[in-house]
Amino acid sequence: MNGERLSQLIDSWRDDELTVEQAEELNQILRESEDARQTFAAESQLHGLLHCAAAEDAVKRVADIPAATIENGRRVLRDRSSSLWLTLLSTVAAGLVIAVGIQWWQLLPGPTPVAMITSSENAAWESALPTMPGSQLPPGILSLRSGVATIRFLSGAEVVVEAPAELELMSSMRAKLLTGAAVIDVPESAIGFVIETPEGYAIDYGTRFAVRVDEQEKRSDFEIIEGEIGLHHSGSEDEIRLTGEGKSATVSDHSIQIVDREEQEGTVSRSENVIRIGTKGRTGSTLRRDQKRHKFIKREVLSVKHTAKEKWDHQSFFAFDVGEIDFARVESARLRLNLVPSTLGLASRLPKINRFGIYGLTNREKDEWEFGGTWDESPGIGDGMLLGTFEIARSQQRGTFGIENRELLDFIKENRERPITLILVRQTTQIEGVGAGLTHLFASDVHPEAVGPMLEFTVRDSKTVRDRAE
Repeated sequence: MNGERLSQLIDSWRDDELTVEQAEELNQILRESEDARQTFAAESQLHGLLHCAAAEDAVKRVADIPAATIENGRRVLRDRSSSLWLTLLSTVAAGLVIAVGIQWWQLLPGPTPVAMITSSENAAWESALPTMPGSQLPPGILSLRSGVATIRFLSGAEVVVEAPAELELMSSMRAKLLTGAAVIDVPESAIGFVIETPEGYAIDYGTRFAVRVDEQEKRSDFEIIEGEIGLHHSGSEDEIRLTGEGKSATVSDHSIQIVDREEQEGTVSRSENVIRIGTKGRTGSTLRRDQKRHKFIKREVLSVKHTAKEKWDHQSFFAFDVGEIDFARVESARLRLNLVPSTLGLASRLPKINRFGIYGLTNREKDEWEFGGTWDESPGIGDGMLLGTFEIARSQQRGTFGIENRELLDFIKENRERPITLILVRQTTQIEGVGAGLTHLFASDVHPEAVGPMLEFTVRDSKTVRDRAE
């Protein structure tokens, strides 16, 4: 080891004049030589202690440092200004770390971990917190963009998060689901664990339950898998207890209500103020332009794509029978679509925000469309009128989207004597260049996991309708 060169590098480090190349050289010397590490540690100690000579234990600790190092320190102290040594104080700890090979976070105080990631299934993150399985997690926000991850709190509570979701870790007994879905499993050791949502919070009494936060609707849906939870509404401070498998409740900005989840897809389902209608199997997609029927069209998904050349465009369509709806009671209508993960193409070839359009079919000749038909046989935007648009970020692979406006309701009312066909297209195109852009996929009503297209009508109760008629 070149002792003179080591001294030069230490001097440069002490003066805060170490270049990137010199820093690499110094680290290499310290990695290769135990003597160099001892010298660096001793000098770092000495200069820090000499600057803090007023401390009662400084003289005792200097006695442990080699005489040659002390003499070198005296020489340097004579040559350096007091301001330099103020700077040195802030770097002494760093010198000790390099010398003895201890990780810096083991020396400096930091936030106490409250949880750890125990498993990660095809997970993609956007988070400042550690995201590798086994990582200890301090309080902070985890943002899961895709996949599924399991977070185990030090209390023993376990939260399985499904993307896209954001989970704020608050303590070993408290977390907040900002958006997305999660299943919470609370053993006896963690009874009393609290999961917050933007609208309220649940206290777990030793159970398993699911929660989903809908940002657009500003509501949180809770469902018991087994056991019991206490639900609290943040605004009104109302509280209810949910006990037993399948019991559910919704917490919104204004209220907390027990709800009935026994509604079947494809049939009219009613709650106090909402009527929901599925498509009863009337869904389809088509692929442009050669008029052939393609293997890429699958019944369980609605595929949507748009490119500048249009050769491989996809568009989808679906129909609802609204014959049972009493439109005298209807106040608003909403179309709901569930986005599901797609591996067809590259999301990086899309703009950051993608816009989708919903058209209402007006061409009577296309009323009898069939699944798997050719482009010309199937409904398209030229066969209808635009009812509304919505947007999806290219990074998003799951979520509920759709439209809710007067145009949709008026179109349905005007065409209620026949099944209502709606057409789904992507209006934005992919970025120019090499690589196929992503084909977006939405669940049809035979998708194995997600709910298919749904029309939701908000209605007035019968008494209100009678009062207004009188």
